[in-house]
Amino acid sequence: MNGWMYMINLKERRERIIETIVTSFLETAEPVGSTHIAAVCGLGLSPATIRNIMKELEDEGYLAQPYTSAGRVPTVKCYRYYVKHIVPGVDPSDADLENAKLLVENVLRENDATLFMSHIAKVLSEVTDLIGIIMTPSFERSIFDRLEIVNMGGSRFLVIISLKNGLIKTIHLTVDRIIPRIKIEETARLLSNRLHGLTVTEIKKSIDERLKGLTGGDRSLFDVILNKRYEIFDFSQDTNLHIAGLSRLLVHPEFAPFNHMLRVVDLFEHKSEIAKALNHTVEDDRDVNIYIGGPDLWFPKPALSMISGVFQMENDKGVVAVIGPLRIHYPKLAAIVKYTAQVTAHFFTKC
Repeated sequence: MNGWMYMINLKERRERIIETIVTSFLETAEPVGSTHIAAVCGLGLSPATIRNIMKELEDEGYLAQPYTSAGRVPTVKCYRYYVKHIVPGVDPSDADLENAKLLVENVLRENDATLFMSHIAKVLSEVTDLIGIIMTPSFERSIFDRLEIVNMGGSRFLVIISLKNGLIKTIHLTVDRIIPRIKIEETARLLSNRLHGLTVTEIKKSIDERLKGLTGGDRSLFDVILNKRYEIFDFSQDTNLHIAGLSRLLVHPEFAPFNHMLRVVDLFEHKSEIAKALNHTVEDDRDVNIYIGGPDLWFPKPALSMISGVFQMENDKGVVAVIGPLRIHYPKLAAIVKYTAQVTAHFFTKC
């Protein structure tokens, strides 16, 4: 055998051993030994030969030995190699996706964008046993569609703001006078006509100017809405980030050490760090991105992984994602996230 063929053969053997170790570890969360690898990898190598290759992989940072006489476990470097070189073209079976598709498609029945996003995060968590996340662009850039005003009795009113992307917000107001129904409807209609097509930011900056010289409607209602404009049109950053399933994540054995659990809980109490990581994924042109460990995912221990999918909405992009330990089924999860992103794009397109 010439040197070139030997190198190919060695590379194939190393990759088969990496694949066997990762696959076994995904199933059992236990260190994988050379005897097991020899029995299932199909290379026809002895356990002694496999141990030598495993030692080389350990020296190169692909494997770790948690304690003496134990088998090996994959490292962050190993998972990255596995995802990039061994399984990038692997597609999960239809059975793997069937449950996810059914649950995700049921969420499409929602007409309220906030409820839709909340349910999508929960579905992602339910079908993956990981953290499920959905984030849309800041609603400050979203387009206003219409405003409705409902008399709740006496001086109490409910203002309903609808945006083009499907988000609906309600807020209660009080006006110290009785207003005829026809005047309430006229006020809402005039406001909707004057503000239609503007972004939320534009409305907050220019609503005074846009309502100047307006005749009709009820002046008291106009004045209350003008005075409360920042509250009525407040779509803060937290409203577009939905996270579900922390309890599902924490049952994984990687988070059994108490200090690991505390770090993860603290991370999910400070959503800004998660939003920052998700915003970074939007800048990538790929449909699905896989991040495995490293400084970009918050802390070295416990090492986390994130699979994210980008979807289009209006003139901007949003993200759906799952966050979990390193020990996850990357091809299957990538397919679920990609499908969920496609469904989410469809929802916001039809709104």
